[in-house]
Amino acid sequence: MSARLEFFSGWKAIANYLGRGVRTVQRYEREVRLPIHRPKGKSAGSVIATKAELDDWVKASPSQVGSMPKRWPAERTSRLGAQFLQTDPEIALTFCGLAVVASDEGKRRRTAQTARKAYDTIVSLRKNIVLTDAERDKLDSNLQRLKNELQRLGQSF
Repeated sequence: MSARLEFFSGWKAIANYLGRGVRTVQRYEREVRLPIHRPKGKSAGSVIATKAELDDWVKASPSQVGSMPKRWPAERTSRLGAQFLQTDPEIALTFCGLAVVASDEGKRRRTAQTARKAYDTIVSLRKNIVLTDAERDKLDSNLQRLKNELQRLGQSF
């Protein structure tokens, strides 16, 4: 008597069996080798997975499966952080410019405080982001310009 091979056809069925969303299961295939099968020669389209292979995969990598929806790869997080750190000082410098031309003293103070909060956030986040030499040099230059503008607006450091 041979055991019947159980399988799931399509992303939705596979995702339902694993108790995850379709996009999460597709990410599992790309990033942590979820055992998915496609018709010969096809890289997209119909997919199937056997119950036994899925069960074995889950047993072999429970910590990866449990943590995947909560984490991005560190390299991607660092790249996004570096992009943010390049843009945010420029926005904060814009706030400084708005503060300089503000005719109302209250608006000038609030705008300068917003720029100062951005400065403090950038400095804090910078500690955990890996930057290339060029990114670091550009960021340091922008932070120095921002600090000078903030001091001119009466913000102390």
